[in-house]
Amino acid sequence: MNILIVPDSFKGSLSSKEVCENIKAGIDSIQKHSITCLPFADGGEGFGECLCDFCNGNILYTYCSDIYLKKVKGHIYTYGDTAIIETATASGLQKKKDVMNATSYGTGELIKFAVSKGFKNIILGLGGSGCCDAGAGALAALGAVFRDIDGDEIDFPAGKDLNNIYGVGFTNIVKGINFTFACDVENVFFGKNGAAYVFAKQKGANDKQVKELDDGLKMINAFLPRDIRNVKGGGSAGGICGALYSVYGGKIKSGFDILSEAADLEEKIKASDIVITGEGKTDKQTLMGKLVFKISELCKKYDKKCIVMSGDIENVKLGDKMYSLVKKNISKEDAIKNADNLLYEKAKLAIKDLNKA
Repeated sequence: MNILIVPDSFKGSLSSKEVCENIKAGIDSIQKHSITCLPFADGGEGFGECLCDFCNGNILYTYCSDIYLKKVKGHIYTYGDTAIIETATASGLQKKKDVMNATSYGTGELIKFAVSKGFKNIILGLGGSGCCDAGAGALAALGAVFRDIDGDEIDFPAGKDLNNIYGVGFTNIVKGINFTFACDVENVFFGKNGAAYVFAKQKGANDKQVKELDDGLKMINAFLPRDIRNVKGGGSAGGICGALYSVYGGKIKSGFDILSEAADLEEKIKASDIVITGEGKTDKQTLMGKLVFKISELCKKYDKKCIVMSGDIENVKLGDKMYSLVKKNISKEDAIKNADNLLYEKAKLAIKDLNKA
């Protein structure tokens, strides 16, 4: 049989590459098949690495600021005249969740670094951010100037500063960047379906702060070159997408679609007999367009058998057969800790089940 393994990462446990390796090892221990491993992602964790691998790209290292302005090691991926940057590299969510003091400045630094190395085409992966600063920090790193009511410059704008901004200048901003925004949510810049109300609580905001941040996003929108209140995806990564899109324009595309094109995914599915996919948790959110749902839909389209192996499965039916690492006798904590061995065993079981069918 021709088997395609195309999983997402198991967040907090295994990378998509490690998921592939363990499933393949389990299958090989029972029976030899023609197996293609395709570690995958959507616009979130692992997006840049996957795209770099598909395009035979390179990696460049530099230093940048994290969301609390601590200097950390950062990197960008490159291929041809294009740089791939993940907002999570510099501006990722941390254990300490203080969204009011978090800034996207470091993401702006990485973009500026890419441009300094000659990469003016930038694909920006927008998953996993820990800030909600309306992209003001990133714009400041790129040369935009934010001023308070007294005319004083706010050097590193964060969430807490949004309602204190009374002027923005773009004269000295880095110019000539062609952006493609890899975005797998449709949330707008502000409002009930916006960056603050939908995502700020998971970044540490309380109810009062959520409203304050939403008011700040409205304020920033008023200063941006174009009104982006209705742009789908504008609220992703705490508004980084909307702010950069307003200043630079560009394309907002599904991260999954960008990777699918680069990997020639549909052709690989067509050439397979069985497709195995999975993620950390498969639940109703998966049905909103996450990777496992999209893979299962492509399998339906081409009439291919689809097997889902996930860390946990909750009230969802996808594919032809589903395997969960979490069971009555295996807790979520144990499944995370022993995901490699459990995946290996589930892969063995899946092949045995297929042989019985």
